[in-house]
Amino acid sequence: MKKIKNILALSACLLTAGSLTTSCSLDLVPLDNYGSNNYWQNEAHVLGYIDGMHKHLRDFAWDHTIMLGEIRSGIYVDGTAYDGMTTSYGEWRLNQLTEDKPGFSNFADIFGRITNCNLLLARTPNIDMPQDKKDYCMAIAHGLRAFYYFDLYRGWGGVPLRTGVEVIDGELDPNKLYKERSKPSEIMALIKDDLKKSLELFGDQNGFDVLGKGSKVYWNKAATECLAAEVYMWNAKVTEGDQQATPSDMAIAKQYLKNVESNYNLSMLRNFADVFEAKSHKSNSEIIMAIRYAEGEETNSNGSWLYTTVTGSARQSGYLEDGTKWDDPLGLKNGTNMSMAYSLAMWKQFDDEDARKRATFLAQYRYEDPENKEGWHLYGIHTQKNIGYINSVGERVYCGDYVLYRLPWVYLALAEVANFEGDNDNVEKYINLVRERSYGENWDAAKYGYKASSFTDNEYAILSEKNKEFIQEGQRWWDLRRMQETKGGKHLVFCERAAMETNDGLIYPVLEENEAYKVLWPLDKTMLGNDPSLKQNPGYADPDKCVNW
Repeated sequence: MKKIKNILALSACLLTAGSLTTSCSLDLVPLDNYGSNNYWQNEAHVLGYIDGMHKHLRDFAWDHTIMLGEIRSGIYVDGTAYDGMTTSYGEWRLNQLTEDKPGFSNFADIFGRITNCNLLLARTPNIDMPQDKKDYCMAIAHGLRAFYYFDLYRGWGGVPLRTGVEVIDGELDPNKLYKERSKPSEIMALIKDDLKKSLELFGDQNGFDVLGKGSKVYWNKAATECLAAEVYMWNAKVTEGDQQATPSDMAIAKQYLKNVESNYNLSMLRNFADVFEAKSHKSNSEIIMAIRYAEGEETNSNGSWLYTTVTGSARQSGYLEDGTKWDDPLGLKNGTNMSMAYSLAMWKQFDDEDARKRATFLAQYRYEDPENKEGWHLYGIHTQKNIGYINSVGERVYCGDYVLYRLPWVYLALAEVANFEGDNDNVEKYINLVRERSYGENWDAAKYGYKASSFTDNEYAILSEKNKEFIQEGQRWWDLRRMQETKGGKHLVFCERAAMETNDGLIYPVLEENEAYKVLWPLDKTMLGNDPSLKQNPGYADPDKCVNW
């Protein structure tokens, strides 16, 4: 990692968005004498660079999962969290992003990561190493580049299309490096081409640790197939600019999903809580691709959904569900501040017999009148899913992996495909596969099983199941954007039925139809000022549409 650290940093800081940045010195000489050209000499350099690319993927995990995939989806508390702190990311949660408060700047710095993919693809063909390893590394790079561009496409629409390494090769003229936004259709074509090349280069592989670097935490063929399914599902339902929704793409998505279902020896764990148990169940049989966190290396940010043990109101006046006084029930000891909180509707959506309810949340209760023990009520929820473990010295370590894809995602995607095809048998089959695991010994198909109905009811049932299964996994915003109330009709992001009740008892769509431009993020003013070739997304640059934000 030392040998690749500086060249990765160099390539990432040289090129971030549509413009040349000046935040890194272009005269910086990397340590260990590893410049762009003298680094790429042998197999060890390529394999080391693969390590660095996955480290950068981990650095992006929070943005991909929470900020891009969930926080705007209408399930977060606005104002004060259940432990007394003010919640973070107000503009995001309320969908009040503007040019001045864009959420992300520099396209979330995704282009630095894309440049790293471009560099590996440019240099690896000339390296003397076994062809199968060379192909595998290039398959990873094509898969990751498609992954990053798909986030850009869904987040901003058309973006600059960069597949070269001009800056690394010495091109420093800003006028030549400026690049206007490509059409959405051109970005989608690149994504599909990268997916095709990735699968071709992976060949017949169906394993998860071919390079010996860690099972299911390095990009793999199954991850490319999952991403391909997600891309083709999206393109079957969503029009973006000149890229029209293409219903025939759904059949292609289905084939990728069926491949993943059949070819990789995957199976769901019997106990939902075990999926994110970090001591002995990492890279378990239902995981397809995860971002690794580990004690002593890097930890996740999931303490943001938890109480503080020092000054929080949970400690002062909270009770557990069984009436026990709150006394650090998760063994946090210190170091957490609750800046993120889900609405109580996320707890109330579950049946009591659904194991996901308490595997995901720890409920906090209060008395309205503590002195007389009257007015017992649910006050808040703390997310205990994926919070690592208590180590040998009694400290909680937040080392749960962030999962990009796992088998229940495949099943519910297949249910969505089946609904699109009018296949109610498979809608029922795949929804109930996920439900049955969740209810365990409480499973009663007659009581809890889903019976397929109309397209609309099925679509909402799939969304409901995903709301329960994938909390904190970066799915809901994209689901609302992609899924439809009627086939070819209104997307669920504009539908009240898809909304979750706020803690004030209100229900309203995540976005109103006259806010359709908000499905994309705005470009920040600094980037627009630095690069004259870039143009703002429609709506954000129109003052008439910015009134009362």
